[in-house]
Amino acid sequence: MALLELVHIQKRFGGVTALRDANLCVSAGEVHLLLGENGAGKSTLMKIVAGIVARDSGSMIWKGREVSLSNPGEAAALGIAMVNQESLLAPHLSVAENIFLGREDRSGAGRFGWVDRKGMNEKARALIDQYGFPLQPEWPVSRLSPAGRQMVEICRAIQHGSSLLIFDEPTSSLSDTETEQVFRIVRDLKARGMGIIYITHRMNELRAIGDAVTVLRDGDTAHSGRLAEIGTDQLIRHMVGREVAQIYQREHLEPGEPMLEVRNVTVNRSKLAGVSITLRRGEITGMAGLIGAGRTELCRAIFGVDKPDAGEIWINGSPTRINSPRDAVQAGIALVTEDRQISGLALRLPIGYNVTMANMERISQLGFLDLKEETRASAELGKKMSLKASSPAQLAGTLSGGNQQKVVIAKWLFRQSSIFLFDEPTRGIDIGAKAEVFELMSELARNGAAILMVSSELTELQHVADRIVVMRQGRISGELPRGCSQEQIMKLAVMETAA
Repeated sequence: MALLELVHIQKRFGGVTALRDANLCVSAGEVHLLLGENGAGKSTLMKIVAGIVARDSGSMIWKGREVSLSNPGEAAALGIAMVNQESLLAPHLSVAENIFLGREDRSGAGRFGWVDRKGMNEKARALIDQYGFPLQPEWPVSRLSPAGRQMVEICRAIQHGSSLLIFDEPTSSLSDTETEQVFRIVRDLKARGMGIIYITHRMNELRAIGDAVTVLRDGDTAHSGRLAEIGTDQLIRHMVGREVAQIYQREHLEPGEPMLEVRNVTVNRSKLAGVSITLRRGEITGMAGLIGAGRTELCRAIFGVDKPDAGEIWINGSPTRINSPRDAVQAGIALVTEDRQISGLALRLPIGYNVTMANMERISQLGFLDLKEETRASAELGKKMSLKASSPAQLAGTLSGGNQQKVVIAKWLFRQSSIFLFDEPTRGIDIGAKAEVFELMSELARNGAAILMVSSELTELQHVADRIVVMRQGRISGELPRGCSQEQIMKLAVMETAA
């Protein structure tokens, strides 16, 4: 008997159809992958399972009995829990307090009903030790890494007796070591008979943990079956409706003159030690390296976030002093950060404001903003970039990851930047949105921009970059031409000295 069945689920939000005919079947002791582009309906479907959103029609069958959930408490009572991509823990409380939040142990606390903190810590420690998590019950959650916070959420779900656990993009912001730790936890939960629904955009994760897979496209179930019976290229075709080769396809042009030259830049020696790199007009330069290699640190130094201790930056053949991000912006440099929700966007403000905020003088007269021009300009850029939004007045924080990334890029297009630093530009976005970002980058290059593309996805670098520079321990360890192998890239990323 299936643990959970969703049959012909439909859901509309006003005039927008989020789910047309979604079907899903999950068994106990199974890791069921849920794939699809942003906007395909994955989040809506999982919110229905978790009791956050009510379905319009269709059936939800839990352990053989049809159920209707009106709130998350009812889902939790059934044994359904969700580990969200963005942690929902209380950061000012301890690990144990978060595990038992809402279900505090008051036994033995006397007639005053005080919380039995000692007993709660002991129970939390036993649970933590059972799964081998590197946690202590007394630690404040605010000091934990993203992986540590996910472990607390998992402990909370297990302590509440959950039998179905939903992971929503659990590894999107984790290192390789932390990702493997999450995989170990998922495998252990599966071995204990728990059903797992695992949402991910990382195609290289699928075979590591998945048993079955369901693909949603435009609110419909496009495919469902055993993972071993379908190839990755076929899964991508189900997700986006086109071949894999079309996703990475771009025209490689002959590069022009140097636009940005970084000469022997050093930052705190342990971060960057004598780094030199040249970005040329019309060229996409890829940058590879392990976490901590110095790739983000280089972008920050170029953009004026961190001031170099030594070295020079030349722009269009002239030495340029960049002491702050303001200097970098005025010099024509754009930085698309890897943490777009923290340093790339003002999430609680409209799309129009986000698009124009880096160049407000373009829409100002006598010190006053021309809001009509802001709306017109942002709508025009949104149309050019196929931005999926209701209007420029929509809040940036309500967009999908891929559309948020488009707004960040639109901001720099409105600024008319000519040198672009893309730091992990496709992190946390689906394969279809990735294709659109690659096309935007290609168009920038065709129009004469110089681009640095930092990515941990070697397949992206192989197909999109014109050449690949590799960093290791704050230094450039080598450079490879287009068409190089992943083995060549990794050799430079891990070797002690450049070949």
